[in-house]
Amino acid sequence: MNGTQMIINIYKPKNWTSFDVVAKARGVLRLKKAGHAGTLDPMAEGVLIVLTNDDTQKQAKFMEMEKEYIAEIAFGAETPTYDLEILPHLNTEPKSEELFEKLREILPMFTGEIEQSVPPYSAKKIQGKEMYKLARKGVEVPRQTKKVTIRSIDILEMGSKELETDAGLISLPAVTMKIRCSSGTFVRSLAHELGEKLKTGGVLKSLIRSAIGQYRVEDSVKIEDLVSQQL
Repeated sequence: MNGTQMIINIYKPKNWTSFDVVAKARGVLRLKKAGHAGTLDPMAEGVLIVLTNDDTQKQAKFMEMEKEYIAEIAFGAETPTYDLEILPHLNTEPKSEELFEKLREILPMFTGEIEQSVPPYSAKKIQGKEMYKLARKGVEVPRQTKKVTIRSIDILEMGSKELETDAGLISLPAVTMKIRCSSGTFVRSLAHELGEKLKTGGVLKSLIRSAIGQYRVEDSVKIEDLVSQQL
């Protein structure tokens, strides 16, 4: 299969890095070259486009495609990573009804072209060093922002979810949202900034990338199927 060119829509499992998926595909398919078109954080899952051999030259085209995510956000807690990589600190236990009403009011502020905070625990470089490496050493870096475009945010579900926090297992208000956005958007930053605006704190509880352009999650190949069928 060394001469094969493929664009593979793979379902990245939770707790795998994007590099892990590419390495597995390269080994299983015996590829000379393979790369991905848009990193997913280890705690996220869903569509990861793997480009092989000469198709790796199309990376820029795929990176520019609109992304779609299904995100679950809990309010009342927060972490430095903006997700559950670190045990959340409990800020408050907000009343769901009031919080959801305020959330609906502020959501329009987070659509369109916005200035978004870059998570301190991210691969963005400051003076040649990744921010997450500096953060893990306890180095404080100035808040970094970037312009992104969020085309739409649709609330799919509102309710409460149990979350393990530094104060124990707590039931907190939570929403599930469908987000369509430009490449480079940090959904965990959106969770954090919504929590800031609501004065409750917010943390990304789970994240599925449901689409990159026309490549959808329901059409993706699971790792185990890639291994067993070898396409």
